[in-house]
Amino acid sequence: METQGTNARGSRGMRAPRSIAMSLLVVAAMFVGMGLDRVLVETGIAATSLTRADEFQTLEETYEAIRENYVLQDEISDEELIYGAARGMVDALGDTGHSTFLDPDEAISYEQSSEGELIGIGVTVDTSGELPVIIAPMQNSPAFEAGILPGDTIVSIDGESIEGTDPSKAIDRLRGEEGTDVTIELVHIGEDEPYEVTITRQQLEINPVSWVMLPNGVMWLQLDQFSRGATDRLTAALEEGQELGMTGLILDLRGNPGGLVVEALGVASQFLPDGTPLFQRVDADGNSRVTETVGNNGAYLDGPMVVLVDGNSASSAEIVAGAIQESGRAELYGETTFGVGTVLLPFELTDGSLAVLGIELLLTGSGEQIFQQGITPVNEVALGVNQTLSLILIEDDNQDNELTDAEFSELEDDQLHSAYEALTGPAS
Repeated sequence: METQGTNARGSRGMRAPRSIAMSLLVVAAMFVGMGLDRVLVETGIAATSLTRADEFQTLEETYEAIRENYVLQDEISDEELIYGAARGMVDALGDTGHSTFLDPDEAISYEQSSEGELIGIGVTVDTSGELPVIIAPMQNSPAFEAGILPGDTIVSIDGESIEGTDPSKAIDRLRGEEGTDVTIELVHIGEDEPYEVTITRQQLEINPVSWVMLPNGVMWLQLDQFSRGATDRLTAALEEGQELGMTGLILDLRGNPGGLVVEALGVASQFLPDGTPLFQRVDADGNSRVTETVGNNGAYLDGPMVVLVDGNSASSAEIVAGAIQESGRAELYGETTFGVGTVLLPFELTDGSLAVLGIELLLTGSGEQIFQQGITPVNEVALGVNQTLSLILIEDDNQDNELTDAEFSELEDDQLHSAYEALTGPAS
């Protein structure tokens, strides 16, 4: 659907995936769930006493057994074996979807993601199931332009089926250099027949904010991630919306994997007065530190608003949503969030790899645990059958971003419509 420079898209099929192993990837191609979930920016230096552990002999013996006996040992390098062992150690922590090991290439993408630039096709992917599932394409990305929708399942890459392959490893095939092509076969959610697209990898500029004016002056603002610049872009959007006579705000954090803590603080400070508890960090010794919002000059401190979250809202999205709900500033609508709940610190290794580890527990401002529990909305609303979240595409920044009553009513998104009715009253 097109309207005055704005396109809002819904997708077909069953509801969007609700549990993600948080191998959320922006296949730019890189780990974005990991990269953008961190709330610390300093880097640690890793040290090890592994060789002094009795169990180290098991690791050595496993390596020797592979090198002496594995039938296809020539097809795997020592580097791949070592990286596999490193991943296994981090996975053994049980901090699924948060603490992670990144090889040198993934580490570079991790750093690029927080700066808002990367190379790829532009999709966020859930790799928790048997096959990778698209959470969302990035606005104006090659994937979006190719017609990829939320909920689409990837079944083959460059003509090779990925059935039976580790989804995280399968997604590696989407990575590549700028200007190169990748052919992907996908199935729209709720359909049986696959479709095929060939996409050229491009330099992507992450614009985490999209917005459109709905009927009755309600602004629908999607914040895709807390990458660098998110606060500035959100503030500019809110100011423009108020110039257009905004009567209420729907802040859509669904599918948002998190981001930089400085951006979470900046975003929350646009809605909450100075000194509002945003989150707590608790270390292994039980010491607690509270982070509060800053300043009383936020762009939207008083107006009516509703916040949308779902099972793919994580990390910084959870602390912002939790603070808004606990403070009474606005109510949450949607589904319980992912429940990340640990503070990450990236430890740089000698070869450029990163061990990104949870070093503190992350609590809400009032001290409620987020880890493995998430934030539960006061108003729990599931997407209807054959629904996934709707997306906004801004096609022309020089034109008004508006949806008519008819265009808005066509969006099949029960969560969005429930949030809208909370601000305007039930549809007549």
